[in-house]
Amino acid sequence: MKLNRRVQIATDLLLAVVLAALIGTAGCANLGDGPPTGLLLTAASDTTIRINWTAPAGSVPDSYVIAFMETGTSTWLDVGSAKDSATQADHNPLGRTGRYRVTAVFGSRSYPANQTPTSAPVHTGATTVGELNSSVYSGFGWNRDSGVGSIFTMGYASNADRVDFYITDWSAGFAGPDYYVASPDWGPYETGGNGFVPAGSWRPNGFSALSEGAQSPLPAFDSTRYANNLKLGSDSTLMAMVCTDTFVTVDTTFAIDTTVTIDTTVTIDTLRTVTRQYALVKLGSPDIANGTVQVETWFQRIKGLRLIQH
Repeated sequence: MKLNRRVQIATDLLLAVVLAALIGTAGCANLGDGPPTGLLLTAASDTTIRINWTAPAGSVPDSYVIAFMETGTSTWLDVGSAKDSATQADHNPLGRTGRYRVTAVFGSRSYPANQTPTSAPVHTGATTVGELNSSVYSGFGWNRDSGVGSIFTMGYASNADRVDFYITDWSAGFAGPDYYVASPDWGPYETGGNGFVPAGSWRPNGFSALSEGAQSPLPAFDSTRYANNLKLGSDSTLMAMVCTDTFVTVDTTFAIDTTVTIDTTVTIDTLRTVTRQYALVKLGSPDIANGTVQVETWFQRIKGLRLIQH
């Protein structure tokens, strides 16, 4: 009996030691520690990225570590750090695109964010786009949220905020012999669109031919570099494109003069904001017999950023 009693005491002591060790280990971590959230990429400049995040809801981290995974690779590389109070950091990727990860560091403990947003452009595979007077829709545009491209008819003014370019031969019919990409705001006024394309708030966009460099940053916007139309080659055409969006904000201020019964003065200020987004477009050889062109695109969703590596 005495021997069993000693074994029981030894067992209890061992359990107590193990439990104390576990409690001590758990005590090393603050329950308020956690990862940053709400990661968002914006353009710090037309070739640099700004990574934005929301701090952990609990404890304040000692610092943050920013990591980058280049498009086409699978390796995370630490590219910067930020102090405990920071909620953003800038990175110059040297013309590359890729995913970003932000990690909150608490002493020896690290908590990476669940989101890893990317600066890579969104690819839309080969799509058949028609000449303005053919049976296939001639307008093409990108959804600003998803970055995916689609075709639209130029026959409805309601598509004005959806179309970024259209195909035309500047005349009735689609016999060519030359095809062009054109800025949507030309549609209602050119010969081929007269009577078909209604007046509307069609976008004024620009195009610039590229001879090479499909992975390099696109040329910076300049009204002398980007034209409102571009002739297609007989084989294929590679072009850079700038898409323009204009937002109008109306600010209404009510000023009340209390010296009379009710005298309300309304002042309306209109603020126009212009944003630009870049895209790489590859157009195939025009099929004049059917009035169509195959189009493949890479659209940069981050406003103002001209990085296009894919």
